Amino acid sequence: MAESEGNAKKMVKLKSNDDKEFEVEEAAVIQSEMIKNMIEDGCATSVIPLPNIDSKTLIKVIEYLNKHISNEEDEEEEDEKDEKKDMGKAAETGEEDDLKEFDEQFVNMGWEELFDVIMAANYLNIHELMELCCQSAADRLKNKSVRAVREMLKITNDLTEEEEQEIINDAPWAFEGPEIDDTVN
Repeated sequence: MAESEGNAKKMVKLKSNDDKEFEVEEAAVIQSEMIKNMIEDGCATSVIPLPNIDSKTLIKVIEYLNKHISNEEDEEEEDEKDEKKDMGKAAETGEEDDLKEFDEQFVNMGWEELFDVIMAANYLNIHELMELCCQSAADRLKNKSVRAVREMLKITNDLTEEEEQEIINDAPWAFEGPEIDDTVN
């Protein structure tokens, strides 16, 4: 699936909304359910346009996809030999640690960029990337005050002072917590 004639890897071209093209291994892009379906249906013969994703965000998504390419063929070969099973498990643990560290570093980006990646992951239907980025956003919002969350998410307060005061009286805990801090960036 990831290889064509010889040892050349099958490549797919993606085009961002700012007309930049990126050539990516098929094994990486099929993590996107949308692109996988396009390839399976024969709709991805030349360049796949991605009108909802800019090149800066697409570069981040491709970085994630390349790091998370599954090595199913390697795993099948390891399962065939008993001696390599134990070594394969040790290697898998090392790979899992590397991926976990990569993921932690990957989401260490600005708030706006994180939301752009979330939107791209949603559009491309990349479940793992969506979960990773949404968890990072949730962790940044956790225990923040209502005012801080409004500011972070750019939500306009449409309550009157009287309505807000009534809510504060009914649920004072919602207005407690730290304001904006370095977890936003």
